[in-house]
Amino acid sequence: MEKENKKGQNMAELVDLVRMLWDNRRRIIMNCFWGGVLSIIVAFSIPKEFTSKAIIAPEISTGNGIAGGLGALASMAGINMNTEEEAIYPQLYPQIVSTSPFLCDLASLQVTGKYKKDTITTSLYNYLVEYQKEPWWSKILAAPFKLIKREKAELLDDNMTLDPRHLSRSQQKTLKALGDRVSVELDKITSAIYVDVTMQDAGIASVVADAVTENLQKYVTDYRTAKARKDVENTQRMYDEARENYYAAQHAYAEYYDQHMGVTKLQYLMEQERLEEEKEIAFNLYNQLAQQLDMCKTKLLEKTHVIVLLEPSSVPYKATTPKKMMIGLLFVFLAFFGTSAWLIIKDRILDI
Repeated sequence: MEKENKKGQNMAELVDLVRMLWDNRRRIIMNCFWGGVLSIIVAFSIPKEFTSKAIIAPEISTGNGIAGGLGALASMAGINMNTEEEAIYPQLYPQIVSTSPFLCDLASLQVTGKYKKDTITTSLYNYLVEYQKEPWWSKILAAPFKLIKREKAELLDDNMTLDPRHLSRSQQKTLKALGDRVSVELDKITSAIYVDVTMQDAGIASVVADAVTENLQKYVTDYRTAKARKDVENTQRMYDEARENYYAAQHAYAEYYDQHMGVTKLQYLMEQERLEEEKEIAFNLYNQLAQQLDMCKTKLLEKTHVIVLLEPSSVPYKATTPKKMMIGLLFVFLAFFGTSAWLIIKDRILDI
């Protein structure tokens, strides 16, 4: 019986609450209207931003190690004959894009876009520092901090690059803002990599997206081919040395043979035979290193192409932010919820 009475009391309170809100419907509607008006002001004050997308995929390759009778010779050149593949896993691509060296290289990219009614051409770093539009309330909120002495944002001169090991506070802040505008995500099922770049200029967003894919491919390729390039350098050095030794041995043999042509003394014949053997040894080493150098160059070429561009970036025609409809719904909801909550709280206070 008590439960039924309590249930009836709760129902009565709910009915009174609905009746109270209905009686104040004009105020609620008016506040929702002004919330909608405020949302329009806010939505049109936020600068438009465009997102350019690209899809890439890592090239999966299985390399066969260089083996055979040249293994000892490869060891002499400091070449590891291990067949295990050395690579950066695709799961690390998002972390690569957020590193300081990668962002420093990207910040020096020359971009051309629109700012207000002018056409500008500058580095991506200077574009983020000097040509970013902000809503009107940003200046109001930043006004109190202007009294505090702060480090002024630096601009990059032409052909100037950032040193990732020596970055000022303002440079770190700008690079962080750049990193927030570049998104790289990996699809674990398909292994496809989605590159998204958001900028206030649609053309610049597309150019930066292309630069991200190219720099990412260069970074990964340089890492994967670092050992192969070292092998080529070592083998090339040994090949050049062996070629010089072979030419020297060949010249010494020919000179000795011309000077002692027709001599039948055993001493001269033994010296001639020794020089000929040295020439043959030098030739065999020279020939083997030539083959080894070709193999190393082939292995370097096999590791060069590591990323496949599935879908290139394009210039977006529609802004991704601000989402005016979502902002409008949010402000209207907040106006309705806030007004209703205030009416309920005021009604409870009056009852008490």
